[in-house]
Formats: sequence, structure tokens, C-alpha cells
Amino acid sequence: MIFFERQNGQLRKLLLIGISALVTFLVACQGSGAASNSGRAPLVLSTVPPLPVLDEGEIAAGQQIYTDYCAECHGADLQGEADWKIQNEDGSFRAPPHDAGGHTWHHSDAVLLEVIRLGGARLTEDVGGTSNMPAYGEILSEAQIQAVLTYIKSTWPEEARQVQWEQTARSQP
Repeated sequence: MIFFERQNGQLRKLLLIGISALVTFLVACQGSGAASNSGRAPLVLSTVPPLPVLDEGEIAAGQQIYTDYCAECHGADLQGEADWKIQNEDGSFRAPPHDAGGHTWHHSDAVLLEVIRLGGARLTEDVGGTSNMPAYGEILSEAQIQAVLTYIKSTWPEEARQVQWEQTARSQP
């Protein structure tokens, strides 16, 4: 028993010395930051610009375009096809939802705009399925395609919009 008490006491001393050394090191590093930086710019962690405000006019235009071109497959309320995660018998993917319950907000603007422009033609053979989505790049203008995406984003809760915006900001050069 005395042996264990002696070891515990020594262990406590070592732990206190270690913690004290770590605190001293951290304080010293903070205090010498400017001197040790040698005039270089401070290290800046990746920051994402603030979440953009969506334009109301673009939302309204996008909603109309969505109704005209997208709602037939993706649903009037952006709910997608039933069982959208299950492929059709022919191997094609079903139309996914674009509301917050789907996965659209997990992708950057660049990816989503490419999906609208190229439709199913964007999928490579290694994806494991096809898509019947038409390519809208020749049907809609870039402004119309952007308006559809803006409308879709306007339906998401702020948390989903923030995640999607971070994806977009990180993917930009």
C-alpha cells in the first residue's frame, strides 16, 4: 500500500510539473508571437465570407423557372420523387429532393450549376447509374440557371445555406 501511495504522489508531481511546463510554454509563445514572426503576415485560418443575401427578384424569377422546367420531376414543393435514393429498374437515378431533406445543399454552387447545365450527361460510367435529367445549358440562360439555384437555396433553413455556402467558398480558387 505504501508503495502505491509513493507512486501516486510521484505521479501527481510529474503531472503538475508537466502541466506547469505546458502553461509556461503557451504563455511564452503568445507573448513572443510578434517577435518570432519576423515581420511576416500572421497565420490566418481559412475564413468563409458572410452568407450572401439572396435577391428577392431573382428568387421570384427562379421559382417561376423551377415551376416551368423542374417541378414535374423534382416536385412542386422540391420534395423529389418517392424513394429517391433507390435507382429505377433501368439503373437511372430518381429525381432527388431539393428541399432541406435532400442532399442538394451538400454541394457547392459550381457542382449544382453543372448539374443544371449538363443534366444526366455529366455522369460518367463509374457512377453506377444514369440520369434522365435533361441538360438545360442550351435551354436556359446562365441568369435563369442561377435564378433557379437561388430559388432553391431560398427554401433552405439558414444552417443548410451556411453549410452549402462553405462548400461553395472552399471550392473557389
